[in-house]
Amino acid sequence: MVQQRARRLASKLNERLESVVMVSAIVGLSLACLWLLPDDPAAAPMRPVARRGALALNLPPPLPPSPPQAELIEGKIPRNTSFGSLLRAYGFSPVTVMQVVQATRPIYNLARIRAGNRFELERLPDGGLTGFRYQVDAFKFLKVDRTEDDFRAQLIPIEYEKRILPVVGTIESSLFRTLADLQEKDQLALDLAEIFSWDIDFNTEIRRGDHFRLMVEKLYLADRMVRYGKILAVEFQNSGKLFTGYRFEDPEGEVGYFDDAGRSLKRDFLRSPVKFSRISSRFSYRRLHPVLRKRRPHLGVDYAAPTGTPVVAAGNGRVQFRGRKGGYGNLVQIRHGNGFTTSYAHLSRYARGLRRGSKVTQGQVIGYVGSTGMSTGPHLDYRVRRNGVFVNPLTLKMKPSKPLKPEYRSAFQKLKLKWQKRLAALPPPPAPTRQARSTPGYEADFIY
Repeated sequence: MVQQRARRLASKLNERLESVVMVSAIVGLSLACLWLLPDDPAAAPMRPVARRGALALNLPPPLPPSPPQAELIEGKIPRNTSFGSLLRAYGFSPVTVMQVVQATRPIYNLARIRAGNRFELERLPDGGLTGFRYQVDAFKFLKVDRTEDDFRAQLIPIEYEKRILPVVGTIESSLFRTLADLQEKDQLALDLAEIFSWDIDFNTEIRRGDHFRLMVEKLYLADRMVRYGKILAVEFQNSGKLFTGYRFEDPEGEVGYFDDAGRSLKRDFLRSPVKFSRISSRFSYRRLHPVLRKRRPHLGVDYAAPTGTPVVAAGNGRVQFRGRKGGYGNLVQIRHGNGFTTSYAHLSRYARGLRRGSKVTQGQVIGYVGSTGMSTGPHLDYRVRRNGVFVNPLTLKMKPSKPLKPEYRSAFQKLKLKWQKRLAALPPPPAPTRQARSTPGYEADFIY
């Protein structure tokens, strides 16, 4: 009996001991878990939860595809090429051509693109057009860009860097060659000759040792000189006589070149109606005619020049006659103001659109040198009549056609003094270094 009670008591003690051990183990495990947890519950790492039909990884969204690289096509407009034929030559569709034409029409007519002007095209790998650029002239370009569903066109001004720089030289054989030796472009020779075209015939009156000093605007893009601006002041010594010209714009917007005394350099007539060097026959009352071999009056000046050389009107006027006339061949006569009439004979052809009664302006092309009529070679027979009487074109003196207005003389004087100081500070022109050609020829004395 006593033994049975002892066994039951021992069994109960074992059960309690096991309970204590189990509770202690649970408490110890709980404390260990609490010690292992981070202080900030929000910093606990997130465990991915797998769901059926979903990725278990949290990856960032994929990047959008990069746009395809456009191909740049650049060049100059070929001769006899329209805008449509230009785009079709590079694989663009007629629909694209029409879209660009319509987008551009309000600001520029693409039918007027000119051969030699620069262009750029941007073409995608699939053949689509993204952009078109076209240099309209020296001062602006056309910019066409694709939008979401069409094209947008703009006229953008070309931004040049303007520098005012001197040019100093001495004539060796011709103005053109002298400026070429100075690394200047042909256009500067033409612009300089234009300023004094009423006083100096740069084709016939230039002499070795003539010299000049001038200040000119040069326009730069990306540190490269691309074109000339305006000649602002110039001194030109021809055969010992000094000619000066200063560009002046009055408050009314009238622009011209004036000499030291404020007289306009512009006259009613140009010194020469052709830009060429050689006078083959002068004004005379007893010239030996090259065909008839008789002495007879030659009441004009002959300018020998290659067939096709442009002939310009010496002054403003209206065409009085245009047609064939005996030994003169193809002839144009122009009636000017103050009783003057000029004649241009032996022309190979007339300027397009020139008719009897046509109004012409000074310097406008009216025809081209030829050898029609009684002629032994291509030349222009140029004659001037005043009140019906022939006068020598080479000795004709004309008054300035548009004098400086008195109220602007003070402003002109200030401008002139500024340029005189700038020109006087330049080094003297160099002396001639080589002998000019003794026999004038077509090539040697062209100024362009």
